[in-house]
Amino acid sequence: MHRVNLEKENIRCDLISDLNYESKKRETKDNIKIEKLTLSGNDAKKLNKSKGKYISIFFDDVTDTSMRNKVIEVVSSELKSLLIEKKLYGKPSLVVGLGNPLSTPDSLGPKTIDNIITTRHLFELNDVDKNYSSVAKLTPSVYATTGIETKDIIKGVVNEINPSFLIVIDALSSTSIKKLNKVIQITDSGIDPGSGVGNQRKELSKETLGLDVIAIGIPTVVNLHTIVKDFLNEYNVDDILKDKGNNFMVTPKEIDFVIEKLSLTLSKAINYALHNMTKNNT
Repeated sequence: MHRVNLEKENIRCDLISDLNYESKKRETKDNIKIEKLTLSGNDAKKLNKSKGKYISIFFDDVTDTSMRNKVIEVVSSELKSLLIEKKLYGKPSLVVGLGNPLSTPDSLGPKTIDNIITTRHLFELNDVDKNYSSVAKLTPSVYATTGIETKDIIKGVVNEINPSFLIVIDALSSTSIKKLNKVIQITDSGIDPGSGVGNQRKELSKETLGLDVIAIGIPTVVNLHTIVKDFLNEYNVDDILKDKGNNFMVTPKEIDFVIEKLSLTLSKAINYALHNMTKNNT
């Protein structure tokens, strides 16, 4: 029986939870599993990851209303705690939705931005409730559409409006089919735009932009090699993989419906974390 050797294939791993690293703090809230990990410089180098804090939130089905509400509460709580820890809570922010709105698996960022509550203009007019912080939002689209690097667009806006920190939302990739649309990763290490769909651009981080960058991502695709690894090792698929395997990304057939629910989940969680809000005033 022919077997495919995937050990030398360069399969991108966006999720810290995909890596074989055991020094994690684990807890469970309302059947939602949470893993927390802080990578130092040495460990980050070994894992080929940026140093910083990583929070992974695991859930079963965000299309279920009850589960979705629980996920919103957990994500909001974890994000708010991280902002408080970094002394960023209540300070002016810019929320950025990365990705291509015309490509469903890559549209998580833009669709999330649609429902982010913006208040910066109200602060300019001195007409805002004390429970709200100053929030601006941006959807820079993708390099192939604008001809401008995402980092350069964001840098220009940052220089103009001077937020204290960024929150960036993007689709990620995973090496596990079971994690598709079922993990939310929050990290203060920044992000590489487009990495989830194999189109990596310039890094967005404190080092490149000069301010804190909180990245929030959800895996919406897996590489074709992951499918092969999980299901097809008994078949001869070299002809499919040779020179082309890393160019194929796979996503569930119901991705349009799931992206809608995931984007609403993230937008509500971010709104709750940035503002002193409850479900009764949204």
